[in-house]
Amino acid sequence: MTRYRFFERQMAFYAACHRDKRNRMTHYFGVPIIIFSLLLAGSLWRGSVAGLDLSGAHAMALAAQVLWLSLDLAIGLALLVLLTPVFVLADTVATSLPAATVWWLFAVSFAGGWVLQLIGHHFEGRRPALVDNLFQILIAPLYLTAELLFSLGLCRVLAGRIEACRRALETGETHPSD
Repeated sequence: MTRYRFFERQMAFYAACHRDKRNRMTHYFGVPIIIFSLLLAGSLWRGSVAGLDLSGAHAMALAAQVLWLSLDLAIGLALLVLLTPVFVLADTVATSLPAATVWWLFAVSFAGGWVLQLIGHHFEGRRPALVDNLFQILIAPLYLTAELLFSLGLCRVLAGRIEACRRALETGETHPSD
């Protein structure tokens, strides 16, 4: 049996739970909306570090980005490019509006993002991947970014390895934690 990297196994597990195109489409909107909501809430907690105005969103984004880059440099960098405008928007909104309004926007966008994903899983007929593997919450943005790169003909070797691993998972040849 072929050995797959941790990243490939996690991506394959996510892929196996997201086969329906409608489900993936709801995730293309739902995942960024949830990320936006979390960054929005994090942007409310502000402080100064070494003269820099920083927020909880900075800490969350840095931690997530370090993880994503450590899992796959190319996809992590692409995700950094894609999420930078989301971060800037969340920070701008949080610093421009009253805190009560920002919390209201957080609640609506957080709930709305999850509702979109649950609708997608209704189409899929499968429960969300994170029910079986909570780490999938952090894999979702990487997977969606990777899928975008794959559709552009990029990262073909990785796409092939993830697909082979997904097939192995579905036939019981390997397990996501192997």
